Amino acid sequence: MAVRLFYNAADSRARASTEWHDNWISKSGLKARFWTDKAISQFLGKPQKAGPIMAWTQKEVRRVENTHEFKQWLVKRREWLRAHGKLPAEE
Repeated sequence: MAVRLFYNAADSRARASTEWHDNWISKSGLKARFWTDKAISQFLGKPQKAGPIMAWTQKEVRRVENTHEFKQWLVKRREWLRAHGKLPAEE
């Protein structure tokens, strides 16, 4: 693994951001993975304080995304998104 050196404030912010995202996922991060507000409250519940941002741990999100119930929900969610032109149709 290559070691990256950080020389200035921008590099330091980039490192802090990378470290944060390795451990946490925000609501916007969940939305990018097709989660809805209702699914977030149903499957994850309340977020935790992660610095200045409220977020969920990556570990908890992965655990939930691997459950049978969530996988069934995601299939329906993708079907709805395709039907409404928000996702390209599968080939």
